[in-house]
Amino acid sequence: MNEILVNLNNYNYKVNADFIAFLKEQQPTNERITLLMAHIVNAQQVWLERMSGKSMTVKPFDPRSLEDLIPQNQSNFEVTDEILNNRDLKESIRYVNTKRQKFENTLEQMFLHLFNHSSYHRGQINQLLVHEGKPAMVSDYIVYNRTEIFE
Repeated sequence: MNEILVNLNNYNYKVNADFIAFLKEQQPTNERITLLMAHIVNAQQVWLERMSGKSMTVKPFDPRSLEDLIPQNQSNFEVTDEILNNRDLKESIRYVNTKRQKFENTLEQMFLHLFNHSSYHRGQINQLLVHEGKPAMVSDYIVYNRTEIFE
């Protein structure tokens, strides 16, 4: 499972970075698009803080500029990589969500959730871009992992 999660972390970092650059280029007018991109990065930061036993320093829907998301995306990647390579992914973490409800999940479950959560919201962003008359960005996991064969 660790190898899969490392691959998903690499993909998530790269596709988030590409989305941020794409959004800077496309300059969408719908503010929800930038807010969703911030939510993707913020939510990962929140989960990583939970995993590290830290207090939440950002709220999931705090607005952030695309420029501000670049270093946070990098930091999220690095912290995720450190946890994936140095902690037991079966470790259970007790945490409190944003509604003050108490839960317990394994690190493995948390990472699968946050990678899936990011993909879901990138799909929403693409849908909003198309609605605005702009192109969607290709973000499929397989596309980021394809190797073209030349014969």
